[in-house]
Amino acid sequence: MFWKFDLHNSSQIEKLLEKEDVTLQELLDEEDVLQECKTQNQRLLLFLSRDSSMLDLLNLITHEPPADREERLLIFVLFTC
Repeated sequence: MFWKFDLHNSSQIEKLLEKEDVTLQELLDEEDVLQECKTQNQRLLLFLSRDSSMLDLLNLITHEPPADREERLLIFVLFTC
């Protein structure tokens, strides 16, 4: 009886990664992006390790952030480096 219920809870990150035109910003805006990295979500790690994503992350680290940039995004960048 237990297996009758669908307990698989797909995350918002997985839904975003299914989109062809997902951006790094969209992923970084998600609250559970750090947790997904810690659990080694392969699709997310592959996306983050793309050259374009790495360059964007490097830009976020090395340039002064805009005043309207959320603190959560900056914390993610610091923890992933």
